Amino acid sequence: MESPGRIGVVGATGALGAEIVRVLDRVRWRPNELVPMGRGATVHTHVEWGEGRVPVEPADELDPDVELLILAAPSDVASRLGREALREGIPVVDTSGALARDGSAPLVIPWVNPEALMQSAGVVSLPSAASTLVASVLGPLARAGLTGPVEATVLEPASTAGRDGIDELSDQVVALLNSRTPRRRVFPEGLAFDLGPVLGAAAEDGWTDAELRVAQEVRVLVPGDEDPAITLARVPLFSGISMSLSLRPDQNVMPSLVARVLADGGVRVAEGHGRRQVPRPRRVEGRPFAHVGRVRVSRDGDALHVWATMDNLHTMATAAVSAGAALLQRRE
Repeated sequence: MESPGRIGVVGATGALGAEIVRVLDRVRWRPNELVPMGRGATVHTHVEWGEGRVPVEPADELDPDVELLILAAPSDVASRLGREALREGIPVVDTSGALARDGSAPLVIPWVNPEALMQSAGVVSLPSAASTLVASVLGPLARAGLTGPVEATVLEPASTAGRDGIDELSDQVVALLNSRTPRRRVFPEGLAFDLGPVLGAAAEDGWTDAELRVAQEVRVLVPGDEDPAITLARVPLFSGISMSLSLRPDQNVMPSLVARVLADGGVRVAEGHGRRQVPRPRRVEGRPFAHVGRVRVSRDGDALHVWATMDNLHTMATAAVSAGAALLQRRE
């Protein structure tokens, strides 16, 4: 693949956008020119690119000369610029999920449902980090015929709320250590030295809109007979998303076989069961894809239990750049 001339990254100064820029800076087909765009209120005026720095342009208008646009911005900005890019015939990768929710783009994870990526009309939308982690584990299992009711508890870090989430968690830690009242705008109930057991608005049945959205996204990515039961909680970590997943397949399975299926499907599987081998956020930092450990079968043999961890920022950036590469190759 030849290096493209110009690639635009909207939200390049945010937590995910900055990681996308870093991944783009290292790929073999590194673009000749980066066009980073950010909100007018950003305090970051430049981004690192190669051995220099590139000024951040306002995300008010679309640059018509970019060959690919990656959207790592809030839904309203992503929706507006994404539609404008599509009218200009510019391939689009949307990390906000906005274009999938309005029907403009298929929901894609390159290593989970690549067929949707290949069939897309020049635009794809990525799911949330939670959906990506769940689907990355369920995808290989489903292809091997291991399907059934799914329950998962996903532990989200502050960075799933963007750079503002990271900054606020840091401020809260410092404030509480100094006996001051912490700022609570992103996390109204606080997060430092605590956790958030409810993410999103809860309905009368107890499920939140965020949990139902993850369940719906996973169902699209890995079709099944019923939506998985997803519980989301936010934990006081800056990055690294983890989950405990339970699957009740219609056949008994051996943990060693499950581990082989996951490994063959691109999941990084721990070689041992000790605490040093089991993946956790710090151990997978800077590494893409899902990492799995503690593959177990219940005592009655009816349920499969899996622990998984993923660097949410690096993996989502890798997915965005990989999807962008595929869209560019289709245009050649």
